[in-house]
Formats: sequence, structure tokens, C-alpha cells
Amino acid sequence: MRFPDADIMTIDLMRHGEPLGGRMLRGSTDHPLSETGWQQATAAVMRHTVDGRPPFDAIVSSPLARCHEFALWLGEEFDLPVQVDDDLAELYLGRWEGKTHDQVFAEEGHALMNAFWHDPTTAAPPEGESLAALDARVSEAWQRLLSRPPGKHVLVVAHLFVCNALLRQVIAQPLTHGLVMDLPYAAMSRLRHERHALGETTFVEWIGR
Repeated sequence: MRFPDADIMTIDLMRHGEPLGGRMLRGSTDHPLSETGWQQATAAVMRHTVDGRPPFDAIVSSPLARCHEFALWLGEEFDLPVQVDDDLAELYLGRWEGKTHDQVFAEEGHALMNAFWHDPTTAAPPEGESLAALDARVSEAWQRLLSRPPGKHVLVVAHLFVCNALLRQVIAQPLTHGLVMDLPYAAMSRLRHERHALGETTFVEWIGR
């Protein structure tokens, strides 16, 4: 539904493309995009162009290279302002940073990672960030975006845990559903935020295209 006379802001939320380094628990490890990752992210944006231009009038990005470098390129290519929000950085994985699942299992066994995946409210990566802490900072980033919007149609370039946290908050899913959205590299989701006579409402138009 749409509220009559609503002030509408559209937010396209994109996970970054494939980074260099292969499959791993990357977290805050700051790898740039691979060539494939650049192709994935570019193709995702170009699927939504109108007359050869993306529909965005501003970009907000994680500070990590796999998001920020693409955001800067896109901003320069289409003359769009780019903002960086540190609260959109990926979950810090502590001792798991930069390791494969097999490496973590060999060094620490299966129990803690199993606990984290099955109930992230009670377990966190060792010496890392809890999902509750991530949720809190993503919520702050979201509220800043809504209260001081840089445009009417904004592209947000972020990460798997961050995108999940934001989408989960919008659809009011509990923290126990830590990775409820299976978002591949360069997956895009569209949100529509309306300010109207009855207050404010965020709608999900689509997820993971």
C-alpha cells in the first residue's frame, strides 16, 4: 500500500561483490573486490538503470574497501555524492577473522561456531563482536539515514551481516534469526520509507535481486 501525500524515500541495499582472497570468515578483514566482484556489483547496479543511469541520487557505504571503492567509482562515474558510515562495517569476527571454517574447526573445534550460528544471542566469535552490538550500530546508521537523508533514492553498499541486520529490523524478525536472508554477492534489496499523516512506515519492495 501507499499512503496518500506521503514523503517517500527509496533505499536500495546492496551487498558487495566477491572480494579477493576466496571463501573465508572475512568480517572486518579489509580485502578489495576481485575482478569478478567488480563485475557482479556493476551488473547489479546496471540492471536497475533508467536511460543508462542508475536511479540513485546518493550513495552511503561501509568504510571497508570491498564496498567503499565500488561506491567511489560509481559516484565518480555518475556524479553522485558518496558518504561513508563506519557503523555499516561488517561484523568483527575476532579470532575467526580471515580464516576458513575448516581452519576454525581445526583450531577451536565445532562447539562455539555451532552455538553462534544456531543462537547468536548467547554466543559470539571469540574476542569478536556480538550480534547485539552489530544490531545496535546498524540501527543507529539506519536512523541517521532516515533523519538526515542525502537524497530521495539512496544506494547503501554494505555486508552480509549488516544487510541482514537492517532487513531483519525492518521486518521485525528477532535477533535469533541472525542470517535469515541468504544474500549472495551483489544482491540488492529495495526498501521504501514513507512519512505520512499517521507517522512513518518502511515497506520492503523486494529482497535479494
